This record gives sequence, C-alpha cells and structure tokens, in this order.
Amino acid sequence: MASPDHKYFNPLWAIFFVLLTFEVSTLPVLYLLDTLGDWVYQNPITVDMTYIGAVEMYPIRDNLVGFLAMPMAIFFILWRMKKRKIPLSELGSLEIQRKPLFLSIFLLAAFLLFEELYFYVLGIEMPESFIEFMLAEPIFSFISVVLVAPIIEEFLFRGFLHSQLRRSFLKDWGAIAVSSLVWTAIHFQYEIGILFFLFLFGLFLGYFRIKYNSLLIPTALHAINNLLSFLLVIYFP
Repeated sequence: MASPDHKYFNPLWAIFFVLLTFEVSTLPVLYLLDTLGDWVYQNPITVDMTYIGAVEMYPIRDNLVGFLAMPMAIFFILWRMKKRKIPLSELGSLEIQRKPLFLSIFLLAAFLLFEELYFYVLGIEMPESFIEFMLAEPIFSFISVVLVAPIIEEFLFRGFLHSQLRRSFLKDWGAIAVSSLVWTAIHFQYEIGILFFLFLFGLFLGYFRIKYNSLLIPTALHAINNLLSFLLVIYFP
C-alpha cells in the first residue's frame, strides 16, 4: 500500500526521466575523458548504426563512459527516490534466492536455444562492426558488456522504471511491456529483427522481476546472457 507521502512518478515523466538520466549522466564523463589525452581515442572503429548510418566510435573512451557514468546515474536515481520518499524496496529485492535463481538460469538456457533458432531461421547475424569494436579492446568491452550494462540497465528499467509504471493503470505486466519497449529503444543501433528479440528478452527478464519481486535475478540473467555473447565474439568471431 502506497503511503500518501510517497510521491511516485507520472508514467510519462518516469520514462522521460530514465532516458534523460541514461543520456545526461554520460556528459560530464565525456568531458572528463576528453581532458585525459589522445590515448582514450586509440583504435577508432566505424560502426554501422543501421538507422542513423556509420558512426566513428572509440573503444577505450566509449567503454569507460559507461563504467564511470553508471554510479552517477544510480546515485542520482536513489537521491530522487529519497527526496520523493519512495522506498528503495520498490526497486526489487537483491536477496539471493537460490532455487528461483537456478530455475531462472535453466529457463535462460532454453530461451537462448530459442534465440539461436530464431537467428538461424531469419538469417540474422551480429553486425561485423560491433564485433570489431568489442575485439579492439576486449578487457574494456568485457567490463562494459558483462558488468556495467546489466547493472545499470536492470536498475533503470526493470528496477526504477518498472516500480513507477506499475503504480499506474499499467499494473505489473503493462509496466514490464512498456519498460521492455523503452529498454529496447536504447539499442536502436540494431536491425529490427534483433530489436524484436531484445523486446522478448526484456519480457523474459521482466517475468522474473514480477514473479520473485527480484532485481538480482534479471540482473544475473542479463549478465550471463551478455557473458555468453561476449565469449562467442572473442572465441568464435
């Protein structure tokens, strides 16, 4: 039961707020990295962003941006929640629930088999330029893809955004659908076939967020998925 003192976000404002935080938190980090010299711009890679064309990216700088911006975004959200007297428990539990965690990993394995079949039937492959980007600085890419991305994305979308949307007419599953759609949108660099599957993956993660009121489980599944993808890129490019 929500207390009258809890000032939950309007659904549209919650979506805008999350996207704004996701983007704006990178700006001071970009400014800082620009002052550190040319080494952060080594090994530039031209990456095909599908819908916006080719973009020159810098593996060291761009991976460091995510790593350094993550705590800023998280602390800012937590601060706003405190100001609005929104309980941190709304984000989902970080408790290790062994049986649900093992079950979710088993179901993830089945989901990944479905993913392989989906990509095979539709002839979808990861863009070569993204593979080159990860291979250019594999240590930085590992930190960014396997550690940073699952933590910050699950915190923002399955954690904070879901917690605000579920208080609206959307309820739990509507909140999961909308938060998954917004989460998919930030991966605009991929083609539509990959984006559709990312949306399905978001629903899959959202199920465990609802089922066990857990933020840890979707974060762990997200990290495992990204780890497997990273290992495939490294060892089977």
